[in-house]
Amino acid sequence: MVEIREILPCIADPKKLRVIGRIDVKEDFKEMMPYVAWLIPNSAYNKKMGWISFKKGARIITIHSDGFVTMTQIKDEREAMQILEEIEQLVNKAYEKKDEIDLSKPKEKINVTVMDVYNYLPKTNCKECGEQTCMAFAVKLLNGERDVKDCKPLFREKKYTGIREALISLLSAAGFEVEI
Repeated sequence: MVEIREILPCIADPKKLRVIGRIDVKEDFKEMMPYVAWLIPNSAYNKKMGWISFKKGARIITIHSDGFVTMTQIKDEREAMQILEEIEQLVNKAYEKKDEIDLSKPKEKINVTVMDVYNYLPKTNCKECGEQTCMAFAVKLLNGERDVKDCKPLFREKKYTGIREALISLLSAAGFEVEI
């Protein structure tokens, strides 16, 4: 069971919220944390302090060993609950797949730059997404202010199918939330 414990204004963006929630964890959760971190792309795990931190779009999410979860840049309570439920599912998956996860291998981190995103855009500067240029769209996409689906030509025109799929794969592998 997940629950929201506190909702506060977000310091970075007053139109958004920061949320403290809680997920149910087992007694041995502290020992499971490296396995959970392994399943989250580009996460940082601090064994000594007992937390996992990662970005999901513009949001920064931290899972603590006592089951508390802190989140920034949250739209509303519904989104917070959805993220808490996803984390709980991820924790359950870590328990199920523990024997398959090899913690001795270094975890690959994938960094995505604005140019990486721009290279997979149509580069038409059509403004259909609401931005003046494809480069501006790429910046906002990485900042979590736009969704990939906002690039209309990428989804409308068949000639962009390959680059669209490559962009979605790149963003997903780097831990970005991709809504299509």
